[in-house]
Amino acid sequence: MAVDILGYKELLKVLVEYQITLTNRLKNEGYDQSFSIILIPLPNWNEKKLRDTVLPLLRNSDRLFYIEENLIALLPNTDWNGAQKVHDTIVTALNLKDMEDRVVEYPTDGENAFTLISNLYAKLDN
Repeated sequence: MAVDILGYKELLKVLVEYQITLTNRLKNEGYDQSFSIILIPLPNWNEKKLRDTVLPLLRNSDRLFYIEENLIALLPNTDWNGAQKVHDTIVTALNLKDMEDRVVEYPTDGENAFTLISNLYAKLDN
């Protein structure tokens, strides 16, 4: 059996691809499905403090990453509006000011993992 050693970005891509596959399967079975990803830039934050503060705000099905000083949450079964609420809740819990939303939704903002993640990171430049 081969074992792949993945970095966080590669793991995020694999999980997004998996979520796309699952979402499409559920859509084919007649369920209205989407998922969203949020990104919050957090330079110089303590990862333990982030986990302790943010994890209680998320569901068990949500996935949280801290990649290159960015907090990223993968939110299954969550549309853009729901993800925006999660984003705002996290921003408030971390006492951040003037934080623009950085939310993408599948399939609205991208049909594949590469496009979704690229569009998410492009929001950092805006």
